[in-house]
Amino acid sequence: MITQEDLSEKSFSQDLIIQALVSSPAPTSIYSGEDMVIHFANEGMLALWGKDASVIGKPLMEAIPELEGQPFLELLREVWRSGKTYSVHEAPAKLIKNGVETLDYFDYEYKALTDQNNKTWCILNTALEVTSRREFLQQIREKEERENALNEEMAATLEELTSTNEELNNSMKQLADSREYIRTIIEQAPVGIAMLKGPEHVIEIANPSILSIWGRTESEVIGYAHESARPELRGQPVNEWLKKVYESGKPKINTEFTVKLKHNDGLREAIVNSIYQPIFTDRGDISGVLIIIEEITEQVLARRKNENDQQMLALAIDAGELATFYYQPATNLFSGNNLLKNWFGLSSEEHLDLSIALAAILPEDRDRVTAAISNSLDKNSDGHYYIEYRIQNKTDKKIRLLQANGRVFYDQEGNPQSLNGTLRDITKQKKEEERKDDFMGMVSHELKTPLTSLKAYIQILQRLEAGAENSKQQNILEKCLKQTDYMNSMINGFLNVSRLDSGQLHIEKTPFDFQILFSEIEDEVLSTNHTRTFIFSPSGSIIVQADREKISQVLHNLIGNAIKYSPVGTMINVEYVIIGENSLKITVQDQGIGISEEDQQRIFDRYYRVKDMNSRSIAGFGIGLYLCKEIIELHSGSIEVKSSKNVGTEFSVVIPIKDIN
Repeated sequence: MITQEDLSEKSFSQDLIIQALVSSPAPTSIYSGEDMVIHFANEGMLALWGKDASVIGKPLMEAIPELEGQPFLELLREVWRSGKTYSVHEAPAKLIKNGVETLDYFDYEYKALTDQNNKTWCILNTALEVTSRREFLQQIREKEERENALNEEMAATLEELTSTNEELNNSMKQLADSREYIRTIIEQAPVGIAMLKGPEHVIEIANPSILSIWGRTESEVIGYAHESARPELRGQPVNEWLKKVYESGKPKINTEFTVKLKHNDGLREAIVNSIYQPIFTDRGDISGVLIIIEEITEQVLARRKNENDQQMLALAIDAGELATFYYQPATNLFSGNNLLKNWFGLSSEEHLDLSIALAAILPEDRDRVTAAISNSLDKNSDGHYYIEYRIQNKTDKKIRLLQANGRVFYDQEGNPQSLNGTLRDITKQKKEEERKDDFMGMVSHELKTPLTSLKAYIQILQRLEAGAENSKQQNILEKCLKQTDYMNSMINGFLNVSRLDSGQLHIEKTPFDFQILFSEIEDEVLSTNHTRTFIFSPSGSIIVQADREKISQVLHNLIGNAIKYSPVGTMINVEYVIIGENSLKITVQDQGIGISEEDQQRIFDRYYRVKDMNSRSIAGFGIGLYLCKEIIELHSGSIEVKSSKNVGTEFSVVIPIKDIN
């Protein structure tokens, strides 16, 4: 014998659980497999089916063949495959009991029990026959008729009244209990329910849910004809539907019906699912209409918004000529839109997996792409994926240069679940940049010689006029020399871009004292710029292993930008400090117009210039910051920007003090 103490000391065994289910008054059964083999059914369920225990171990349709043509097997299979519970109220089912086919109504639930891999291993079926609940209203009317009959008999004879008084009282009590029971059910229902009586559709019952949907109180509608109690429905089809249901005896079902309802002193537009069900007496006459309403406004609007967002996203992807991809590392599944399949030489119907995608990548880029995917999926990475590579499919043999941009999504345990992103064909863009670079390199080389000669002539004129007292002429010569230096710096920038693309921009690292370079730059800036306030903050002598000329070029560019993009009279701070054990951080901070977040993402791209209207009049080709970034990265360093609109901008450069290579 199993004691309470035994149960508290150890877990319930499978036999105990089965014993509990067998003893349960609720009809219960358990199925498994696509054919829904019956592994368990208690007495309540066997009685409900009209079967004995011989059905256990058989597939459902073999055990209960009368279910053929009814939806139960397909519903069970869907629950088995999806693992999602399915429940329904007052669903009809035809069963054979004692050799007779009967139609009953049930509240039932199919609950999928899943293992740790979310795979369904069995389905628990609980059911409750509610046929009688549907008959309650009819029973009430029958009892009312019996009550009238008793009243007539009571008026006819006092003796019969006395003899049947106790029976009448009992009937009255049962009637009251039934009324209260039904009213309680209706009051607590999660959907709106109302009962309309007679051809005038007098509102007899309206539960709190339907009153909330209607925007009415109980005192405003109970006892009134539906049409007069709800004047907001004039011009809408609801009242016409009620008349047709009452006259024809056929229910009216609406899905996602839009209706205007009372709200405060006006109307609101709502979306509902509704059922208008005729109520029949035991003689088959229609006595009223039962209304059941569920408001789904928020759900439908949310779904429509999501559909609209998806359409807008699809339009944006199509307009931007972007290919989308999805990679699931657990299954190695790789998929994409039709444009991606077209680039990789596949039709829209063909299946695309990762091996096909990698095969289309040029061999010299393939390992680099594989490594980039692996790095982005690593738990220690930031989950971002960005790379440029070339592909060539077997259909058109065309070589495309693609730019991939993606992000990894993780599950609750932090494991990578998928890598999603876009691909952009930048073949034409790169060719245009190459042509621009070639042109800039050629023009720069052609301009270099005459510019050098022009500078030499200006310097000669300066020396010739050195002893003269014509300060105006000296001032003009200084401005000419300054402009030639500016042009020379610009041409050097173009040449450096050309050299960088051809791999000829070399970094010559030598040890030098950064404090001395810092002082030289301070002298140059203070001697040529008098419209801003400069604060140079050195941190003592620091020997740096770097390309002195290139680091000087970076500092001049950052300070020049601070001057160009900050108003006259504002302050510019330049400083350097040692961070960590082997890094030098240089900071240039201004109080200028600032850079938007959108521009900050691309400020270091080649030829990119900010889109701010206030900066359009400032000269430049968008290569200065690009060169700064490339030079710093060639030093194994980094450059960052922090900026706020109309507050200022701060550029930070970090380079190793010693050569880490």
